[in-house]
Amino acid sequence: MQIFCTGLGPVTNQPATGTPALGTPLSKTTATATVTIGGTTQDAVFSGLTPGDVGLYHINVQVPLGVTGAAVPVFVSIGGATSNSLFPEI
Repeated sequence: MQIFCTGLGPVTNQPATGTPALGTPLSKTTATATVTIGGTTQDAVFSGLTPGDVGLYHINVQVPLGVTGAAVPVFVSIGGATSNSLFPEI
């Protein structure tokens, strides 16, 4: 699953203000992101800036086996903060 968002904090390979993030090397978050999907917490496979975009982050995470449905609660946590609930269709 990919989650697009803002506000995940500092990254490695920080681009200049107003400049798109590079694809090589990637700009990864310095804190580890976790995602809770349907009550199960997973470490993000990747969290950082989206290459080619300005200020847009994305998170790649595996959906736990057996989690399906039209309104599965999803929460993102990073650096001691947790997002509001998202309800994507999985």
